[in-house]
Amino acid sequence: MSATPSELLAAQGMSLLQAGNAREAELRLRSAIAADGANPTALMGLGIIAHQTGHLAPALDLFDRALAAAPEMAATHVNRGNTLAAMGRYAEAADAFGRAITHAPEMASAHINLAGSLNVMGRLDEAVSALERARALQPDSAELHNNLGNLYKDQGRLADALGCYDRALQLNPMLQQAASNRLAALKVDARLSPAQVLAAHRAWSGWFEAVSTSAPLLLNTPDPDRRLRVGYVSPDCHTAVPAFLDPVIAAHDRERFEVFCYFNNPQPPEKLAGMGISATSRLMRGLDDQQVADLIHRDGIDILIDIAGHTGHNRLGVFARKPAPVQVTWLDYLCTTGLAAMDYRITDPVADPPGSEAHHSEQLLRMPVTQWCWQPPADAPPVGPPPSASTGRVTFGSFNNAQKLTHATLALWARLLAALPSSRLLVAGIADGLARARVVSALQCDASRLQFLPRMDVAAYRAAFASVDIVLDPTPFSGATTTLDALWQGVPVLTLPAATSCSRSTASLLTACGLEEWIAQNEDDFIARATRLAGDAAALSDLRHGLRERVQSSAVVDRSRFVRDLENLLRQCWQSWCVTRKAAGGGPDAVLVAARTALDGGDDESGIARLVPLLRDRPHWELAKRELARAALAWARRHPEVLPAWNEPPPVVAATSVSVIVCSIRPEYFAAVKASMLGQFQGHAVEVIGIHDAKSLCEGYNRGVSQARGNVLVFCHDDIALPQADFGLRVLAQLQQNDVIGVVGADELVDGDWGRAGPPHLHGQILHRPPGAAGDDQGFLYLAVGLHAPGVATVKALDGVFIATHRRVWEALRFDEATFDGFHLYDIDFTYRAHLAGFRVAVPHDLLLVHFSTGRYDTRWQRFNLRFLAKFPALSNRPDMRRFSNIHVKLQTLDQVGRMHSALRHLQFGSCN
Repeated sequence: MSATPSELLAAQGMSLLQAGNAREAELRLRSAIAADGANPTALMGLGIIAHQTGHLAPALDLFDRALAAAPEMAATHVNRGNTLAAMGRYAEAADAFGRAITHAPEMASAHINLAGSLNVMGRLDEAVSALERARALQPDSAELHNNLGNLYKDQGRLADALGCYDRALQLNPMLQQAASNRLAALKVDARLSPAQVLAAHRAWSGWFEAVSTSAPLLLNTPDPDRRLRVGYVSPDCHTAVPAFLDPVIAAHDRERFEVFCYFNNPQPPEKLAGMGISATSRLMRGLDDQQVADLIHRDGIDILIDIAGHTGHNRLGVFARKPAPVQVTWLDYLCTTGLAAMDYRITDPVADPPGSEAHHSEQLLRMPVTQWCWQPPADAPPVGPPPSASTGRVTFGSFNNAQKLTHATLALWARLLAALPSSRLLVAGIADGLARARVVSALQCDASRLQFLPRMDVAAYRAAFASVDIVLDPTPFSGATTTLDALWQGVPVLTLPAATSCSRSTASLLTACGLEEWIAQNEDDFIARATRLAGDAAALSDLRHGLRERVQSSAVVDRSRFVRDLENLLRQCWQSWCVTRKAAGGGPDAVLVAARTALDGGDDESGIARLVPLLRDRPHWELAKRELARAALAWARRHPEVLPAWNEPPPVVAATSVSVIVCSIRPEYFAAVKASMLGQFQGHAVEVIGIHDAKSLCEGYNRGVSQARGNVLVFCHDDIALPQADFGLRVLAQLQQNDVIGVVGADELVDGDWGRAGPPHLHGQILHRPPGAAGDDQGFLYLAVGLHAPGVATVKALDGVFIATHRRVWEALRFDEATFDGFHLYDIDFTYRAHLAGFRVAVPHDLLLVHFSTGRYDTRWQRFNLRFLAKFPALSNRPDMRRFSNIHVKLQTLDQVGRMHSALRHLQFGSCN
């Protein structure tokens, strides 16, 4: 039965919507409704658009109309649930997702979204079960493993959470959220030393900063005394952060500092008014890290301050791109970021005493008194008497989240409860189920002595302090907001700091408030101090009624003093940058400007002399590589005697037979490559075998060779062109000395992506061109990954766009169609095994090939990469931080390609990056 006009229009609209063209999609969908007002697909599509534009009530109405017409449509139930969740109606949302699962049990998105709503409602164990079902349906989703790790962390299952983050990073090593979550979790892993935590952060930055190749040119005026532009990034990253940051932003000296705030989400007008009229607000929502970095650079920010670190919704990708001369991290992540681009971390002498420098990649900036500036809540409840005054027994309390209740913390508290058998413990904010059962088991006391409170709103949370005599601080991840909230409600906080920054936040706050007597030196001292305090009813009562005033008069709430100290530190950082900038002749940015000036004046030798050492220090800086490409072309024009590698004719080889095997499902592509290959091997017997129904590339290539007669075997993509008329003859000549050849490859491997080895291990070149481009006037994208080996580079693996070999090599190895039963990693596996078997695998410099597409490193590729790593476990799976240190430049003609090639070979490009 043929589709109706309404069904065709609805299908077109949904395709446009999936492609991101919401405007055209809406037109098609409305036309579908005009033809059939009950078309469920069109109604659902319009509901999605209404939801995306913030019109939640109309979206819900559209989904209801769609379900009235087709109640079995699981996708509509899921979208309806998403809208209900956005409206805060989580129970109804969970019901909608459940209905979707009833109609489509295999729909992973329904299970994922159900988990989200259940988690918000505090039904953590059910949320975990839902997400585990989704994982069973999508075992190769890195994002799903990351989200499941977050839920495990909320259950207090640190080892399981780390396992999920590790699996997510195996599936996608570039997933920043998983990397940040993993690093944040490591802070509470008592098995790790501070040196190991630092090493983990630095290892992360090694690959993360490699993708940030587009650092801008920093030309900020190095005047040490001028008014500075300071930018705060992600100041709304956490609900508790505004109480610490808003007073700082409001109190800045506007004559000395111009303040910018880069928010993740829109801010209410009254909040912005409270920050000071002259604070410039920018919204980052909808912008990627590169766009935000460009915005910051255009704003001319001198000092950029990160608030989030590796917490949720962070923008460390912005800082990795270095859009400002001085970059500082502070406040919400009490640990190093690991970023080489992060210059400083703000702290204080208690949180990071002398010697802590060894635990940070940043230089420590110690505030004279405290790193905290807090604005007490205006709506806090009044302070009442300690509960022990009426109950006759002391009640300890915990208000930190589950991940902070580590094994070490619970073991210490178990000792305390055993030492004071009449005491009780109130634990707030821990979800019912496994999370609470873990706490009960670890504390080893009668359940009647324990009281649990669920997640609460702010008012209930603050009121709960009235039920507690003494708050116990966790270790090795101390509290901050919870500590101050407790003190403000008259409740003393007992802490046991360790060696790390995150374990000393409460100690820092207590010291700033003059309450050092609550800082224990060791576990025995912790028990002793708690016992003394619990046994002194008069002291508890006096504390209860005097703490708020004590905090109020402390340095923690003295924002004028804090901001004055902060501004002095920021000014010192800026002055240091100015001195360094001038001493270094302006730094790398000035070197690049000088190189540009030399090139503009026709002095390419001077330009190259500046650019080569600059790229040695900053090998992935795109601006410098572009200038090197310009310098290389200029140099080649002045040195016409230096010719491209393909200028000399190839030697004549004895006649042989060649079989070209191409897997292709596109007749026009196959016809073009077949004609090209038949003309390339003049004087030799050549055949082109097309496999048009390959189950996988390995299977297709093996089947093609079984039909082939040639002694030389060529495996190539169907979307290539050969600009050299003698390309085939060069291939045959190179196979006289080598067993397997290709156009790009690497002499080292870390995983299935040959490019991750980084220079100087990369070799070769390739031309890219958009599909359908024709004629030299369309230009080429010339990609040079390494041209430093003399003529021919011996490698360990080749890219599969083109591979030529002898039949004897294939007979010894064959493509592994059992392991690689798809369309990824067939090439790296085959050529790497050839290397391991002792065959000579090589990349000659005299081969030039045009490819009309680039590789896709999607989730399917990641799945096959895991198979590759399982097959070759000795590989490291750790990308080199210089992975992207190639040149990818637009050139107009093949003559320019030849010039660029000649110059880059002369400069031995790839050896110095």
